[in-house]
This record gives sequence, C-alpha cells and structure tokens, in this order.
Amino acid sequence: MARTMHLEILTPDELILNTDVDAIRVQLSDGWWGILPGHAPFLAHIVAGIMLYRQHDDMHYVALYQGTVEVQRPPDASQPDRVLVLTAAVEVSDNLAELEHALERQRAQMNQTAREAHIEFTRARMALERALKETTGLSPVGPTLI
Repeated sequence: MARTMHLEILTPDELILNTDVDAIRVQLSDGWWGILPGHAPFLAHIVAGIMLYRQHDDMHYVALYQGTVEVQRPPDASQPDRVLVLTAAVEVSDNLAELEHALERQRAQMNQTAREAHIEFTRARMALERALKETTGLSPVGPTLI
C-alpha cells in the first residue's frame, strides 16, 4: 500500500494544487474528517473552512469556499490514492491566521452578494406584480377588489 496520497485541488478556472501528501484533515458538514492513505473511497460536501494537509512532516493550509471532496482508489494498488477537491474559490498559504482572515473576508463578501441578489430579486418580483396588475387588473393572489 502506498504511504502517500495524490491531492488535487481544482477551481472552475485552474488546477490549484497537484501534489503528494501524507495526510489530510478537512471539514465536512458532519464535522472534521481525517484522510490517510488507504482510506475508503467516498464523496462528500465540504463546508467553507480550512483544510490542512501534511507533507513530509510540514503542515500546509488551504481555505476552501465550499465544494466537494472525493477519495478514489486506483485499480492498481501500487498507485497512491487520489483525493480530488472541487471548489469555487481557494487560497493556499502556510500562514493559518492569514487564511482565517481571508476566509472571513470571503464570507462577508458572499453575504453581501447574497443580500444584493435578494434585493434585486424582490425588485423584479414587485415590478412583475405591478405589470400583472396593470395589464390584467388582477393581483398575483387573485382579482383586485375596488
């Protein structure tokens, strides 16, 4: 059995990380999971947070903004297991505090984007309701009573 795993982290735009690692620790929706060589194959949702991986006794950190992780076993047992991480955005650093701040900034930006999208959706819905009322004399919930 191989003593390392092959870790790949991809975003829609690029391959971020492509290296062999000794161990991985990732936060899933049901808590922290450790992945070592020989782990059973699985597919899971990653929550936004920090992923750690060990490479030659050095710890490295990656900020992930949700995504999926898949552990794959190759047909040839002499090949290392493959751990594939797909995420919308990622930041890699050996400075954990820096990544935690980046993650908080990204969360704040995502929350602001969600608020703006909700406002735009509400405006569009109200405009549609006004247009329906003007053209049909009906409100979206039933006839207008005047």
